[in-house]
Amino acid sequence: MDGDFTPAQQLKFALLDEGLALHGSAWTALRELNGTRSLSPHDYASTSGVILELDDDVWVNAPIEAFNPNFVTQSPYQLLYDNGFRVEGQGLVSRATFWPQPAYHSTTGPWGPWNNFVVTHGDRGRLSPLRSCAMTCTFCNIPYDDAIDVYSLKPVDALLAAAHLAIDDPIQPARHLLISGGTPKPKDIGWMREFYERMLTEFPNIELDIMMVPLPGLFDLPRLAALGLHELSINIELFNRDLTREFARQKYNQGLALYLDFIEAATTELGVGRARSMLMVGLEPVEDTLAGVRAIAERGGTPVLSPFRPDPATPLRQLKPPSAETMIDTYLRARDITEEHGVALGPDCPPCSHNTLNFATDSAGALHYQRDRPRMLGAC
Repeated sequence: MDGDFTPAQQLKFALLDEGLALHGSAWTALRELNGTRSLSPHDYASTSGVILELDDDVWVNAPIEAFNPNFVTQSPYQLLYDNGFRVEGQGLVSRATFWPQPAYHSTTGPWGPWNNFVVTHGDRGRLSPLRSCAMTCTFCNIPYDDAIDVYSLKPVDALLAAAHLAIDDPIQPARHLLISGGTPKPKDIGWMREFYERMLTEFPNIELDIMMVPLPGLFDLPRLAALGLHELSINIELFNRDLTREFARQKYNQGLALYLDFIEAATTELGVGRARSMLMVGLEPVEDTLAGVRAIAERGGTPVLSPFRPDPATPLRQLKPPSAETMIDTYLRARDITEEHGVALGPDCPPCSHNTLNFATDSAGALHYQRDRPRMLGAC
């Protein structure tokens, strides 16, 4: 691995590649510190692991065999406990702390399990207004966990209550919010648009982001900016057109120009650094991903690199994540491209970088915690 990386940074790439084994000492400590609570929200393909903070403010969502038996087997990297957690393997060692889930996770409210409406990762709560998705991307678990025949809009009152619950959680309060989830059907675009505005007016004192594909009539950018929208994520995911057609046919049908033009328009309206787009590393040639990084950066957008993680529920379950070497190569070359254009790889929130290929540093290489740090367990 490149000598410019610290051991903790090298471990992040390695863990995203090969996963993490839990040593007996770690299991014992987790039972004592975390009780019977689940180790992971494991709600999305990219959030199925345990969230750790390593040395040097390195955050990682490390897949484990319990949630990803399809590719995590006999990992050479272990989480151990001896007066504090540490990760070691292949000559690398780093101290670690464990992210415990909020109190509301796995609890039930008047509308059913709260995690049907909101899930917290790091310091951010993610709201899902829809059940299922009008698009079927074969790398995403949503259309396979909830097929299109169960598609429905969730009660707005439940979503608002869930957001308040996440923000007020006594263990792991959400410091900012993201509205994502599935893509609405055309008939529900008006409903979704109204929900965005309702959230922005209901929660004026917390940063709110939206992650969604660009759909006709969904986004009134001047209105969203006036209401205080913090960031907009318009995820291209795959830049290679042939592979987009294979893995995400509806996004292919929308056309790449629609995404790039919208990223540019959102940057103009919201400001540089407030329109992001995720590219998935490992399902297409590196050169295609880097071409996507350049196209996003040229338009003032913030590229985000997310390593492909095969979810057991999807048709791609037998594939493997990209190798650590591929991730490092992609990261370094993408960093050079963003520096050329005066932007940085996103996200800029350290806890939110747990499942992305970056270290939440700005274009000058500095790292900032913009909000209170999450509660962590098992410090040395």
